[in-house]
Amino acid sequence: MRKRRRRWVLGGAVLLVVALVGGGLWHYLDRPDDPIHETAAADAAKKVDQILFRFEHDHLYQADKYVHSASQDPDVAVLSVTGETHWGTGVTVVLRVMGHGLEIGADGSVIDERDEPICFRLQLGPDDDSRDDDIECPVDDPLQVTQDPSLDGVDDRLKSALQAAGPDESAVRAAIDDLKLDPAIVPEVTAKDGRVGVALRAAQYDCILARVTAKGAELWRPAHTQLAPGELPCATWVALSSNFGKGPR
Repeated sequence: MRKRRRRWVLGGAVLLVVALVGGGLWHYLDRPDDPIHETAAADAAKKVDQILFRFEHDHLYQADKYVHSASQDPDVAVLSVTGETHWGTGVTVVLRVMGHGLEIGADGSVIDERDEPICFRLQLGPDDDSRDDDIECPVDDPLQVTQDPSLDGVDDRLKSALQAAGPDESAVRAAIDDLKLDPAIVPEVTAKDGRVGVALRAAQYDCILARVTAKGAELWRPAHTQLAPGELPCATWVALSSNFGKGPR
């Protein structure tokens, strides 16, 4: 009688394991608690929060703009996108985000750490926005997206170069060339009425305007809201106009 019961218990255990494997739950039996994965997913989720904030802050609504913006983060790859616009078809974006995971001991020391890819599905419109965190990552290769150049660290170098050049268009152009900026940043230089206007634009919201007169050089970075579509362009005519240096209205 005891032998039969043991066989039944053993058989039941085997059936349970088979059921768990078939239901995709063996992963949780194998790793019931994975603090590195959990913290990596939480870290990646914060990066997605920042991406969604940028979407809203930059007034994005087109699929290609979502893809371009998200791909500027070095820890983010866009795996797929469907749809055209937020309010029309709605847009679905799948992201693979590198999250940094940690396992912390009881004494606060780091036991182990590693980076893990965590995937997210963003549904943007047409009625409501939603997201699915820590989904199974598709095997698709990331979409290839050009990285924007940056004007970080350029301000002081540019002002010093323009101060030395003075209000001379040729000297200003030479001074900017000497800065060896990213080739993707194409400077615009215009001379008018004894003044020289300069516009450097790296991206929609990354712009430096400068005005060089006999009194020296002035630099201005327009506010984010001023560079939104339909507002001020990053152009030399703005640098030479009465709008130069003024805050948002």
